[in-house]
Amino acid sequence: MRHISILPILSLHLLAILIPMALGWGLDDLPAFFAVPARAGLILLITLGAIATLILRIDLNPLRSSPANRSKESWALAAMAAASILLLGFLPWADRNRILQIPRESVRSFGLLLCCAGGVIRILALRQLGPQFSAYVTLQPDHQLIQTGIYSRIRHPLYLSLLLAGPGVTMVFASQLVWPILAMTIAFIANRIKVEETLLAKTFSDSFLVYRHRTSSLLPFVL
Repeated sequence: MRHISILPILSLHLLAILIPMALGWGLDDLPAFFAVPARAGLILLITLGAIATLILRIDLNPLRSSPANRSKESWALAAMAAASILLLGFLPWADRNRILQIPRESVRSFGLLLCCAGGVIRILALRQLGPQFSAYVTLQPDHQLIQTGIYSRIRHPLYLSLLLAGPGVTMVFASQLVWPILAMTIAFIANRIKVEETLLAKTFSDSFLVYRHRTSSLLPFVL
């Protein structure tokens, strides 16, 4: 069954998130990690997201791409993945050692809310995309312009989820790095949207122009 085939990919996703966090905090005192509700809530949210992925049979393979796309983008994606793993290790370490901390505990709760919103949006988007999902800016065989579900209102829900969850995780650990993370996330998303929409306009011509006219890029009625 299809949900069985995604288990290896899902396991790698979870390990790439949970192991750096555990090592960054330190295995000698994990109960203290869970003593803060927002940090415990983040782990619960990650776990629930994995369960939802299995139940909904969401296709998580991010490596679908033509050789041309792969050669152009692989190094950039690998660098981003490495930076994300390092950040996931640094944030718990800095939190435990009170480095670069924001002195407001309410920031953690707000960050968890952002992560929840980002997680829900991501699952809805991946559910709609199905096998068309890829980390590369590319088209799949018989690619369709998705205009249903969450895509009926916004064109780039996966980027919206990243815009929410990226800074959200940083805020869960009450880190002042939230501002540079937010700035880099916005820059990355702006560039990807430009590239993707150029490709979609070239491929789907008038259909995409009509779709773009009646939808928002990231936030309905705002952006």
